[in-house]
Amino acid sequence: MFFLFPAASVFCRIFLPAAISERQAAVCLRLQIQAVWLQSSALCSRKPAMPTVRFTESVSKQDLDALFERAKASYGAESCWKTLYLNRLPLGNLSPEWAERIKKDWEAGCSESSDGIFLNADGWPDMGGRLQHLARTWNKAGLLHGWRNECFDLTDGGGNPLFTLERAAFRPFGLLSRAVHLNGLVESNGRWHFWIGRRSPHKAVDPGKLDNIAGGGVSGGEMPSEAVCRESSEEAGLDKTLFPLIRPVSRLHSLRPVSRGVHNEILYVFDAVLPETFLPENQDGEVAGFEKMDIGGLLDAMLSKNMMHDAQLVTLDAFYRYGLIDAAHPLSEWLDGIRL
Repeated sequence: MFFLFPAASVFCRIFLPAAISERQAAVCLRLQIQAVWLQSSALCSRKPAMPTVRFTESVSKQDLDALFERAKASYGAESCWKTLYLNRLPLGNLSPEWAERIKKDWEAGCSESSDGIFLNADGWPDMGGRLQHLARTWNKAGLLHGWRNECFDLTDGGGNPLFTLERAAFRPFGLLSRAVHLNGLVESNGRWHFWIGRRSPHKAVDPGKLDNIAGGGVSGGEMPSEAVCRESSEEAGLDKTLFPLIRPVSRLHSLRPVSRGVHNEILYVFDAVLPETFLPENQDGEVAGFEKMDIGGLLDAMLSKNMMHDAQLVTLDAFYRYGLIDAAHPLSEWLDGIRL
């Protein structure tokens, strides 16, 4: 059903003309993400050195095998998806349901070929406005749920903003969104732990599931470095004195089918080694509580499917970076394939 997706080939299919090589796609993608990442990293250039984090635990081959099988089953593109072209740029992925709905409801300027579905408008402001209108129509008809009244930026292959669009509309159109995730690490009684949040039972996505200490979407006009500080304050109660502890560490591409279409997102991952005296406290009602978890507890949570998908992906990336995943195991190669 699913296949593994090297980040470069996915980017080539989604963002760039078909004639461009996969190697060129990899260079373009990394340059785009690196430009944003450097701005985040620049904010950290004068921060104190991050303490060395060393875990004494190990992860068994049996557990790694199980985590790898779940990753393969959960992530990747489906062969039935169609590429969505906006003003001739390949910018999205459509599941069969949403492909049919778009063909039916787009008022003018829609065509289809073996390459995908093409929507045309009079420039990017008009395109953004028409997509917003279509999404709102679906929402009012009860076809598109989870309306947030919050806009995300849609960018071209060079990272240039084209227009903003209601975040709930990104999944039906399979458009590339951005999110931040923070790993909160703490040393307690000589052992390292992760602060893990439990999502509010009232959340629209993955209610009650375990999550990273903080995370969320990057709003229109916002930088990832700004978003992670905002989310850390709102979700975990970090104040400005703790912001210098937040470091950019990784970028991951999350691509998977979801009930509302296609989840297609760049995850900007940050680590923070927090003081043992710090106790996270939610401020916005989106987190039911926090728990300090060791490696064994995190493995149990992931293997029992109690952790939300992207939080698990971010946690696996942390396991890899901190030497808990054998470099020779296929899971390591898989993680390398989604790292940008």
